[in-house]
Amino acid sequence: MKESLDFVKADAAFLRGDHKAAFEAYFHGATALKLPRAAFNVAFMYQHGFYVPRIPRFALDYYTAAQYLEGGVAQFNLALMHLRGQGTDVDFYRAAEYMKRSAAEGCVDAQMYLGVAYTTGCMFDPLDIDCISMIPFRRVIRQNEGTLLYDRGFDPALDARRFEVLEANEYDAADMLEQASRHKDTTYIEAQAGAATLLFGQALIEGLGGEYAPRRGWRLVKRAAIEHGSREAAAYLTAHAQVALSYGVDAAGVKYLLPEEQEE
Repeated sequence: MKESLDFVKADAAFLRGDHKAAFEAYFHGATALKLPRAAFNVAFMYQHGFYVPRIPRFALDYYTAAQYLEGGVAQFNLALMHLRGQGTDVDFYRAAEYMKRSAAEGCVDAQMYLGVAYTTGCMFDPLDIDCISMIPFRRVIRQNEGTLLYDRGFDPALDARRFEVLEANEYDAADMLEQASRHKDTTYIEAQAGAATLLFGQALIEGLGGEYAPRRGWRLVKRAAIEHGSREAAAYLTAHAQVALSYGVDAAGVKYLLPEEQEE
């Protein structure tokens, strides 16, 4: 019988703080069983120093071993590591390639990143995102959750190189945003799906990428608010209620998402 790894048991060990048991299970799965998700979790633990020392080079190696994990999540983390010079030299070209592969595999975070990057023509650092974790399920780890910021100081030459990799292309930008907005299963990407739907709606309203479809755009903005609970979409629709109404989209049902006004 082919040996397998009980991810539920390993993830439970991690969550209760038994990082040693979790690491040993993931490491066995990565090295003996060649399981991409196990390699991904080993990389995550080396990246953040859970039980093992924080060793970016090892994290990079294990993410590379897991790069064909379903959903493009390992490639997204590899893109960020090359973008930031973690475990390797800063390489915006490789970061862009990993980000494109991740987007092609359906990673909504990569699709949204490229939507913005193609708009500006810049390989920017998404400072609020540290990485994606798969323990116990797919989730974005934010910088404010105790992770280190990447403060390398300002390097004019390095900063200029950010604009050498991607050409600003509003057609590609709109295409990426549209792909990000089309995700059907938003179980673990609810916030990203809302943001993507809002951004694509705004692109249609403004004619980004040559498609000017304000009626459809405003409908998407409302969908982002109602279906995905996006406060940003609710605020945008409320602030432009008259314009949206002129295209047949009213702001009814979105005000509950907005914070209550404080009494003076």
